[in-house]
Amino acid sequence: MNQSHKVNYQNLLTDLFYFLVSITALLLFLFTLNLGLKNFQTGRDLEVFCQAGEVIANGGNPYLTSQLGLELSWNYPSALAYGFYFACPFFNLEQNYIWIYAILFLVGMFLWLTRKDWLYGIVLYSTGLFTLGWTMITGNISTFEFLLFSISILLFFRKKINASVFLFGMFASLKLIPLLYLPAFLFLQNSIKEKIRTTLWALAGFIFLPLLAFITSPNLFPWYLKQTFGLIPNQHNPLNEFAELFLSPSLSITLFSFLGLESQLEKYNFIVSFIIYVFGIFLLYQIAKSQRWTENEIFSLGIIILTITLPRLKPYSFLPALLCFYLVSKGQNNLIKAIYLVLLSILPILSHLLFFYTELSESFFLTFHQILFLILATLILFFSLTKSHKNTTN
Repeated sequence: MNQSHKVNYQNLLTDLFYFLVSITALLLFLFTLNLGLKNFQTGRDLEVFCQAGEVIANGGNPYLTSQLGLELSWNYPSALAYGFYFACPFFNLEQNYIWIYAILFLVGMFLWLTRKDWLYGIVLYSTGLFTLGWTMITGNISTFEFLLFSISILLFFRKKINASVFLFGMFASLKLIPLLYLPAFLFLQNSIKEKIRTTLWALAGFIFLPLLAFITSPNLFPWYLKQTFGLIPNQHNPLNEFAELFLSPSLSITLFSFLGLESQLEKYNFIVSFIIYVFGIFLLYQIAKSQRWTENEIFSLGIIILTITLPRLKPYSFLPALLCFYLVSKGQNNLIKAIYLVLLSILPILSHLLFFYTELSESFFLTFHQILFLILATLILFFSLTKSHKNTTN
């Protein structure tokens, strides 16, 4: 009986610690987000989207920053600009975007929350790596992308493969780089025929929006390609960010910075990024061919691993990885979930505060802490799952 009381007491302390960590993460997130909304120029990305809609509706070229009248550029298929031309005034997006984005985020999140782990899911999704905070500050469309990704993998887990990967392709076409998530889908297909069909459906989704843009605005399609590949001189383009230190938390750029090799970024980052990504695929292959993992675990771990190895990341790029982290960790005990929240929520938010709001900013490099904390949490997740599988087998 004494032993029983002791175990219950330990569980009570564990649950209390988990609850305190969760509440701390939420309060810290809200405090930091409030600081960001007050002290940063907010909605800069959304300003580009809305301005692109105005320019294209007036017969202009949204791919030229000179016509946008902004420093940042429009990098998306022109068909989306027409969508923003109607959405921005209808919803008064530039004033109300935080609420609209929050609704999109909540829908994508509530598709996955379980009764037992709802608190863990809400805290991890909302506060993890301050990704949602960056989305709200910048006005980027990451919550819309998150909703597409969330629906896509829901269909995938329900074996609606064609619809799933088509929607995934549409999600990937918005930022291009997420197409590199495709191996996570392919490794769960058994035959070569299934892999080919999955790839073709994903590519169909990927080209859907560019094809629609070509049909609706054929004169602008060459400009879309030029902007995508950085061929328009003297303006911002996505390729610049492969060698950009500021707000680029990719693993390759992190390594260059930590080793003091920033001057070599532009010359060698592509090959280093390629090697890291191939290594990520190799790790995923080893997990996929192992008999100890379920299909959902293989897919979710694959998305996390591939996120870590992507050659280009932004501070708001981690929502898919956080979703998959929740899916494979939600059944674990409260102590280890509290540890995940410390690593993925509390420490990254404190690091964000350290960099942007103190004079000690040089002590932690830009937004690199996001990728570092994700790697650390993923290692703990992987080894804890491996241990639990071994115990189950024994």
